[in-house]
Amino acid sequence: MGLFKNCLYFMKHLILITFLTSSLLIGCSNGQTNNNNSTSVTKQKTTIDNFQFSFESAHPKAQALMKDEFYWSPIEETAPFGSDDGSDAAYGFRQWRLLNKNISPMVYLKELIERWQYPFFDYNELDTTKIREYISRKPNLDEKDMQQQINTLREALKNSGDTSINKTDDSHLREVIIASSKKMGGTYLLGQDNAIIGICFAQFVLEGHIDSDIKNIGITAIKRQLLPILLERWGENYSKTRKQKLKQLFEVISKAN
Repeated sequence: MGLFKNCLYFMKHLILITFLTSSLLIGCSNGQTNNNNSTSVTKQKTTIDNFQFSFESAHPKAQALMKDEFYWSPIEETAPFGSDDGSDAAYGFRQWRLLNKNISPMVYLKELIERWQYPFFDYNELDTTKIREYISRKPNLDEKDMQQQINTLREALKNSGDTSINKTDDSHLREVIIASSKKMGGTYLLGQDNAIIGICFAQFVLEGHIDSDIKNIGITAIKRQLLPILLERWGENYSKTRKQKLKQLFEVISKAN
């Protein structure tokens, strides 16, 4: 992995690691008030650690619509649980749901996007002009933010074993961060849509239905990712496959409930 790709990778994933760590701590803290003894806490943790979204663990209604192995892939980028954001959102939703059984998944989604620090994009927006503006807007980094990112990336890349960091000065890292940031708009939008889709499918697999509010924006998220402006970003080799897979997701969500 080159220096540029490493920077882009860590700019995104350091945010996710921070969120996952904090959410685990929050979940354990909240859980203590609802459990009568340490045994129930241990059982809950074991359930979380061992659970996987799979055909075998799914609600019968989800099994009826999700027979293709594609839906359960942990590595297929277009699968509900295959992308990093979709997987993190889905498994995080399951943990959150243990303590929030009667609360709309929209609450979880809002908290998730805020904790990931992804710049918000209207869940219902399908206007290609506004999408283009969002994915291509220039980053607004002040000197304090820039220096913090330089230090964070230098440390992260050093820990990754990338020896090229030893030969790179701050001025070059600064250029890489600016170039990487220009590409983050599309990454953020894709991540947000993957999270929405992941939550929709997580609820369907766990409960056999999808709440109407999250279902509606799930359908919109798929429609948005099917727009040529976003589909073409995947390149000629994969865009046709992605289009087909997105339509499969659309069919399942549309038929759910």
